This record gives sequence, structure tokens and C-alpha cells, in this order.
Amino acid sequence: MRTLLVAGLGLGCAVVCAAAACGDSASFATLVLFGGTVVPMTDPDTTFEAMAIAGDRILALGTDEEILALAGAGTQWVDLGGRTALPGFIDPHTHLLGDAAKGNLSIAEAQGLALACGITSAVEMLVTPAALPEFVAAAKRGDVRIRTSLYLAYNDLCGNVFGPWYSDLAPFAEIAPRLRIGGVKVFAERSSCGAQRPAISFGDSLRPLLSPAGAVWYGEDRPLFSVQGLAAVVRDAAESGLPVAIHAIGDAAVETALAALDLAGGPARALRPMVLHNLFLPDDLLLEYARLGVTAGVESTNACFVDVYDDLLPTVRETIVRRWGDLVAAGARVVAGSDWPWCDPGYLSPLMRLANLVSPTNASPAYASWEPCERLSPGQLLSIWQGLRAMTVDAAYAVHWEDDLGTLEPGKLADVVVLSANPLLARVEELAGVRVWLTMVGGSVEWSAEAGLARSTP
Repeated sequence: MRTLLVAGLGLGCAVVCAAAACGDSASFATLVLFGGTVVPMTDPDTTFEAMAIAGDRILALGTDEEILALAGAGTQWVDLGGRTALPGFIDPHTHLLGDAAKGNLSIAEAQGLALACGITSAVEMLVTPAALPEFVAAAKRGDVRIRTSLYLAYNDLCGNVFGPWYSDLAPFAEIAPRLRIGGVKVFAERSSCGAQRPAISFGDSLRPLLSPAGAVWYGEDRPLFSVQGLAAVVRDAAESGLPVAIHAIGDAAVETALAALDLAGGPARALRPMVLHNLFLPDDLLLEYARLGVTAGVESTNACFVDVYDDLLPTVRETIVRRWGDLVAAGARVVAGSDWPWCDPGYLSPLMRLANLVSPTNASPAYASWEPCERLSPGQLLSIWQGLRAMTVDAAYAVHWEDDLGTLEPGKLADVVVLSANPLLARVEELAGVRVWLTMVGGSVEWSAEAGLARSTP
């Protein structure tokens, strides 16, 4: 594409002149990426050759010739060497701060691992009153290197209630470097409370279909709230301007969450609530996501994970487990998180999650002993474009970051991942070979596969 896109960046006519190559336009770019493919994720057919950055924001996208004309004596250059730049990946469901130790890492080490995976922004999806000051201190030490949106806990994974302790915190406000308030996390059912398994709550239509082993494990689990009680929590958060993210794995918990969001009313739903996990979805719940404007958060578990439920719901699991394709077909917004470190350790990688979203078979560190597994239903697979959106454009919108993140456009923050190949041009079986080459947050290289990438002349 030959059109040069240039941001105003509050500089008025000076940057308009830069677009027209008049005056001293070269002084505006502090960093230039050239010699590759820039995928802005605005539509499937738009690409550029190069990108100019001014400070922490994107200045322009265009051809190599156009972008190199915006550079000057102080500009740093990065030759992409045919590689592909995309918006930095956004992980809408992690525990990188609170549970780094579960992955045998410090907070700083977990941040480094995320950056090596190409993640530039994440949601910390369970922040207790005791943990908040610890995370603020970590951010002030410089240990928080990716943009992190904090979802504050109404209750914990055992159902213990903290209450609305967050009511005086300003929504979407930065409270420490790269740390902001994002929303409220609510457990609609218990999670792994003192056990190795989550407490999945099945409804009246699915509970009788549990196998004997499934009935022993899950038969007594129920949602933690009535519809009215959960709606009250949602409304209370909305009065503080905070969206909710509701943990719901079983169909009974999902049904309760969606009914509560319906009852809570339009102002609460306008804040873009999410329902997380959504593992068991009967047909009657699919259309509710689009009708209510609720985002479905999923973890792109692999084929072997689905086989786990053969002995749980042996007669119906093919039609209710892992229904990402059906959600998208129903018009729902779907975002793909990792839930790291609570899931497969490999899920932190957006490239692994992408492969899982689009492939009927895929590898998994956690399920290697199970493989090969039964192929996943083709009807539940997403396209590569849809999978990338679930970790960029749609993820940014879901957590109120769309003004600054999610696409590469002039004026947005220069959060960029550079990959060894363009995933949109790759065959599904080739995705496993795509690697992260560089990760940039706010125009600064935070991780690279090789040293000495930037230089002063092309």
C-alpha cells in the first residue's frame, strides 16, 4: 500500500508538513522500522513496508522510501530484514504479577517471559486488597515492564467476599508506571479452592448427563450467586465506572452470569463486561453474548484437553466443549487469554494460542503424554485473522484500550511485536515455526532475539 499515514501527535501543521515532505520533516522520527511488512490489523488486506515512531507513539506508516524520508541524524533504525511487525499482543487474562511464583518466577522474570512471547499488555485478572500495594511497589521498582490492567477482586476463588473495596479507585487511571485500574473480577462459581480441579457448576440439562466419575467430582457444585445477587454486584461496580469480568466455566455459572448482566441493565453492559472461560456452552447460551454485548474470554486449550472430558460428559462433550467457532458465528466478541500460570505453561505464548485456535491438532507441553489426540471439530476453529484479532484488536476493545492499543495506526502507542514471518500468509501447519524477534513497548525495545538491532544509519 502506497498511502502514507501520519499522526498529528499534537504538533499541528508541522507534522502535516512532514506528510508532504516539506520543511525539516526528518527531525520528527525517533525510530524507524523498515525493510519488512507492517500489519496494522485494521483490515485483512492492508499492509505497509515501514513505520516511523516519534517518542512513544506511532508517527507514520508507508513505503520504505516515504518512512525513511522522515528520519534524521538522531533517528534510530531497525532493519526488519523481511520480517513482520504487528500490534503487540494483549493477553486479556493472566496472573503474571500475583502468581508468578507458581511458575517458579519472580515478577520481573515473569515480565521478561511475557515480553519474549511478544506480549506488550496484559490484564492481571485477580487483585486482592493485600496484593494491590505489592503490585504498585513492583511497578515503582521498574519490575512491571508490560502495560498491566488490574481487575480487582470482589471475591476469591473459594468464594470468600472482599466486598466493594475498590469503590474509591478511579477507573482506567494509571496508579504506577505501566499499571492501571481496569475493572472488577467476580467468581460466579468456585475455582481451584484447595483442590487440583475447578469446581465446575453444571445446570439441570447437563448434570444428569455426567458420567459416574463426573457426578462424584462435579455433581454437587453450584453457582455462588443467585441472578439477583450477582446483578447487584455488577451494578455496584458500574456505579464506580468499573466493568466486571466474571469467572464461569460450567453452563450453570455462565447462565447465571449472562442473566445477571441482563438484569443489571444497559449502563453496566455499556462498560463491556466479560465472561471468562466459557468452557461448557449449550446452544441456548450462544446468542446471549451478542444480544447483551458481552465479551467471551477463552483459553485456547488443545485437542488433548478436550479429551479430558470423555469420562465426564461422554455423550455430549463434542457439542458443548470449546465452542469458539460457534461463539464467533453467533456474533460474539471473543478474546483469547492464557490464564497463565494456571493452564498449560505453553499458553502464555500468543503464537501457541493462535495455533490452537486455528488448528484441529496441535502440540502441548502439558498434554504431551496424551498425544496424538482426537482432532478438534473444524466448525470450532477460527481463521488466523480472527485468532490474531482475539489477542489484539478485540482484546484492546474489551478492556478499554482501543484508543491507544490493538492496531498500528498513527497516534497510537508504539507497542509492537516483530515476528519471523507473517502469520496471515502462513499455512496453519507453519504457525508453530513462527518466532518472536523483537518486542517493543512505547517505542522502546524491551526484548529482542539478537543484540544491536538499532543503528544510526540505514
